[in-house]
Order: sequence, then structure tokens, then C-alpha cells
Amino acid sequence: MKKTILAIATIVTLTIGNSFAQRYRHEVPAVNNSRGDNALEEYQINKLDQIVKLTRKQENKIKKIENHYDELMSTRRYSSFQNAKRLEKAKQKDILEVLTPVQRQRLFAYQNNYNNGRYNRRG
Repeated sequence: MKKTILAIATIVTLTIGNSFAQRYRHEVPAVNNSRGDNALEEYQINKLDQIVKLTRKQENKIKKIENHYDELMSTRRYSSFQNAKRLEKAKQKDILEVLTPVQRQRLFAYQNNYNNGRYNRRG
């Protein structure tokens, strides 16, 4: 009899805990993996720096742009796929505005050269 009561009490305790855990809704932080996200952004900015030779001021502006759009993407309002694509285009436009015309030309030349490189060959 004691074993039956103990088994029922255990099942009830585990079931109640599980049901409360499923109902609990926690707020999503601004970035789920901020350390990894920042590392990726640093890598992308360094790669852009290698291509177009950014100044320190330009690097800081690009970091601010990245952080601003990360905050926008974390809100529920912009979480849909269409809004995410629109935000990504706006972010790219803002980053291109930071670059000088010569730097933009270098970047576009690099992108065209990369796209026409080994990845598009047949054979």
C-alpha cells in the first residue's frame, strides 16, 4: 500500500512540475547567443576591412549599425521572414553608406570576381 501511494505521489509531482514548465513563457533576450553573434560580426567586419581597408571610425559605425539591427531583429514585430529580409537589405544599405565611393567600388569588384570564380565553373 505504501509503495502504491508513493508511486502515485511521485507521478503527480512530476506531472505538475512538467505542466508548469510548459506554461512558463520567458522573455527572449535581445540576442540568443550574443557572444557567438558578436564573434561572427567581428569576423565579417575584419573581412570587409581586408577588402576595402576601413578606418577605425568606419568600423565603429558599422558595429553600431550591426547592433541596432540586431536589436530590431530580436523584437517580435520584425520576426517574420519578410520583415527580416527587408531589415537585412536596409542594414546592407546603411553599411554601404558608411563606405566611400572608392571602397564601394573595391567591394563590388571583389564580389563580382568572387562570384565569377571557381564556384560558377562547369566541368
